[in-house]
Amino acid sequence: MRRTLLLALALAAPALPAMADPVCGKLAWPLEHERALLNGTLDAFASGATRKAMPPRAIGVLLVPADKAALPYPAAKPADAAKFSGYFTVPVTAAGDYFVSLSSEGWIDAIQDGAEVASTAHTGDPDCPGLRKSVRFTLGAKPLTLEIVNAPRGTIAIAITPAP
Repeated sequence: MRRTLLLALALAAPALPAMADPVCGKLAWPLEHERALLNGTLDAFASGATRKAMPPRAIGVLLVPADKAALPYPAAKPADAAKFSGYFTVPVTAAGDYFVSLSSEGWIDAIQDGAEVASTAHTGDPDCPGLRKSVRFTLGAKPLTLEIVNAPRGTIAIAITPAP
């Protein structure tokens, strides 16, 4: 009888819906790829860096105390003097929807052509190892400046990926 039950479960398994990741169960959409990037090898960027190409991996940004960040645009959220901030600029070569995902808490401002780009969606899970939040932006094919404020530490990993 036990063998019959195990066989029946094995045959039925492909028809069962996939179980959500119980560790990152609060995320509104799948972010396994972004989580893998954030937990992998990072390209290091100092705050204020401008890159000529979008890196193929996640970015490790070296942030500075909020009062020394010298952000090029006013942040949408007031900076906490006890936390860290920074910014960098990368080119976006193809217009479309993108996820900007962070490894830890922090506020993200996306700027193109000197104006803030409004987010279209966001999700987060404080219990998800290596991925705290992801924000969706519709970006043009032009330089993108990302500003981070209120990060708890002097480094943060950021993944910029095309959204499906």
